[in-house]
Amino acid sequence: MSKIRHALALSALLSILTLLLSGCMSVDRQFQLNGDGSGSYTLTLGFREPAAGDPDSVSETAVVPLNAFADRVHATGGSTTRSENQGYAYWIFTRPFVSVEEANTFLQEDPRQDDSKHTPVLYHDSLRVTRETQLLATVFHIKGTISLVDLLDNAQAWRDATERLTITMPEGIISATGGARQGESVTYTIHYNESAQIDVVGRVSNSQNTLGVAPLLIGGVCGVLALALLVVGARLLRRPAVRQT
Repeated sequence: MSKIRHALALSALLSILTLLLSGCMSVDRQFQLNGDGSGSYTLTLGFREPAAGDPDSVSETAVVPLNAFADRVHATGGSTTRSENQGYAYWIFTRPFVSVEEANTFLQEDPRQDDSKHTPVLYHDSLRVTRETQLLATVFHIKGTISLVDLLDNAQAWRDATERLTITMPEGIISATGGARQGESVTYTIHYNESAQIDVVGRVSNSQNTLGVAPLLIGGVCGVLALALLVVGARLLRRPAVRQT
């Protein structure tokens, strides 16, 4: 009987922790990728205040890893701000980056890595940027998934959860699958128990495009010249034979 009570108590505690950290939360990601591979990434996490208008009412279970993550953001040249709106307390983490490699590192990091209790969370995202050659141009390709699929079936705690991802590429977006496009930005929005596949292709700066295309163009021109010389040489070799006949 004691084992059963212990198991029930542990299960109840886990449910409470999950609710405190993840229930009624909002996730917002703003990712700007410039043509030279630099840019900025802003992650905003919002938690409903148990006592509306009192940001200190958010549980320490959420606050401790958020503050630890803020320290990490500051250590890598980023900034953190806090705000509140309509009964939600928000932590806003902004991190500039100078390369695609650094951007990928930041995209993989969030307060979960600083949660020593490993409390379950609802959002399960995976995003990555690659530099690719498509046709005759070098492009940036952003792919991945954002998900609020409830793996723990905890609907009562997470039913109001939302997530939004906005990708901005000032040099121009070539293609985007899904999302709502406006100018040089694409926004994906999901709600509780939903997920979205991310697939956005954008241009790099003109100088980098030139560098990427030049070798291909030179190779193509050389190939055409070689073919032309081969044809001319074959005709010259055939002329004496025709005259002798």
